[in-house]
Amino acid sequence: MRCRLGHELLVATLLAGFISAVLIAAPATASVAGNAANAVSYANQNGYRSSIGVLDTSNGTFSGAGDYNSAYASESVMKVFIATRLLLTGQMSGWNETTAYKMITQSDDASANALYGRTGGDGVITWIKQVLDLPNLGSPPPRAGWWGGTQINARGMSQFYNAIKRQPKVWPWLGNAMHHATQYGSDGTYQFFGIPSATSGAAVKQGWGADDPAGQPAFNSTGFVNGDRYVVVILTQGGAYGSPISNMLTAQARRLMPGGRIQSDDPDGTIDSVTAQGNQITVRGWSFDRNSPSSAIKMVIYVNGKLAAYGPSTLARPDVNAVFRITGTHGYSFALRLPDGTNTLCVYATNIGAGANATLGCRTVRLSGDPVGRVDGVALRGNAATIHGWTYDYDAPSAALQAVVHRNGALVAYATTALTRSDVNAAYHITGTHGFSFTLGLPDGRNTLCVYGINRGTGHNSTLGCPVVSVSGNPLGRIDTAAVSNGVATVDGWAYDYDQPASSIRVVLYLNGRLAAYRLTDRTRTDVNTAQGISGTHGYAFSVPVARGTNQLCMYAINVGAGSNSQLGCRSVTG
Repeated sequence: MRCRLGHELLVATLLAGFISAVLIAAPATASVAGNAANAVSYANQNGYRSSIGVLDTSNGTFSGAGDYNSAYASESVMKVFIATRLLLTGQMSGWNETTAYKMITQSDDASANALYGRTGGDGVITWIKQVLDLPNLGSPPPRAGWWGGTQINARGMSQFYNAIKRQPKVWPWLGNAMHHATQYGSDGTYQFFGIPSATSGAAVKQGWGADDPAGQPAFNSTGFVNGDRYVVVILTQGGAYGSPISNMLTAQARRLMPGGRIQSDDPDGTIDSVTAQGNQITVRGWSFDRNSPSSAIKMVIYVNGKLAAYGPSTLARPDVNAVFRITGTHGYSFALRLPDGTNTLCVYATNIGAGANATLGCRTVRLSGDPVGRVDGVALRGNAATIHGWTYDYDAPSAALQAVVHRNGALVAYATTALTRSDVNAAYHITGTHGFSFTLGLPDGRNTLCVYGINRGTGHNSTLGCPVVSVSGNPLGRIDTAAVSNGVATVDGWAYDYDQPASSIRVVLYLNGRLAAYRLTDRTRTDVNTAQGISGTHGYAFSVPVARGTNQLCMYAINVGAGSNSQLGCRSVTG
């Protein structure tokens, strides 16, 4: 049954410079449940037991026919449980992924046999029920290890598919695989019976066999239709194995979907995404009405039961046009600012002609009121770490915010955001200064730097990031040049130890693996002092005679305090 807005939906229209509310309501003329009942009745009249479940994923409405709460042998339909467990547990890669893809697209039994034990065997359906909270999904097979006998029902499978479509770890992979089901299974069976023979663009997982406890043939056709909006589950048992029962499923699917789709005069559509940037929420999706398929649809959004936005679908959606073979602009995108707390956002499509306004779905958006932001990066120069990023609080979006730094759990710095971040302002549609930059001297060893945005108004302080910076204590430096003239090698460069950054340190030159010279750094290097933020004399220069041929010069800085000596570099020179 389609959820209607009736007199509760006020469609706002702009008339002569002011907004007036217009009531819109229309009777529904198509019955999904009636078509499902017709399909099941046809199977029953021909001696088959059958059940059908149809679920509108945009609003959760379920329509069923036959004994849709009763158990049927799953046959290969249960392979979606194997794939779902691999995806939810992070195991869908490498050999597992290649094998699972063949299992879904070609309904390959050998692949299912190989993966069944890896995903819990007979307990895989129990695991799926618990993780997805689907207590009525079904039960393990009566015969141990006989996965085709897993018990499912039309209502439970409809709810399963509805659940996985909302699982970002599952749906992109599994939906893609189901959309690429092959015409013939690995065993040579024509697997485009049922749903694929009645419509186009479906995502399906079929099942066939004789794993019913009574030994009767069980053929199942399941998946998504109407641009993945509707779940369809057709479970049928009885008759003769092969083309008689597969043809029966095709006849049922065509009765369920006259014209090649789940029929309703209500608009089609969905919410594709709801994204948040601070308290600005952007809701995107598509909708069209088959009574006027080239026309834009008026979209209406309610937040917490009150009208929040409205407007026509004005965005091009070539993917939607291609799937439904229509023209026009059918995409929508609305940006809304929501208050702190729990918000229920519902999207409606306004009907054209026969039918009723359609509920495309509702989403819950929770805003804590906490500041948002992040640490962009940490730059280490000697033992001085510069940590930078941004933060703001959407309870006071134009105000600067206090940012606080803790090192290894102790407060070490705090300041008000004072840097302009035009990128942040543009992304979040705000003004003000929201950038921060802290430079901290770090002790040797491992340092965890946690930056917090201090809350204003509703909410709590936010952790913006906790990068880890390790400081060795070893001297820094390098060889700048190494050259030979008249049998004498000249080497120069710089070095310092940030345990005593203003002091000269000892540098040592090795020639062909033997000590050749050493001294304290004694040359002024203003470039080094400026770059490293230090003072003192940190430059060195050595001149040593070298033999004919190739010679290896290596420089070392001698550590002061914590740490070890550092090799500043080696150069090959020719005498």
